[in-house]
Amino acid sequence: MEERKVMQQFLRATPSKFDALTLSVEQYADLDKISLDEVIGSLAVHELRLKERESQEEE
Repeated sequence: MEERKVMQQFLRATPSKFDALTLSVEQYADLDKISLDEVIGSLAVHELRLKERESQEEE
């Protein structure tokens, strides 16, 4: 399967907490030029930021 189609399916399957990031990637990134690994890395960084924010709010 073409990587672009895999990436589109992957982005559609991400949890709602990633909606802002997935919409941004779909809108502004050239899906033919960005790799799935880059997208996964961005999602991982986003998740870490969310966790940091949650822990700061708990303190």
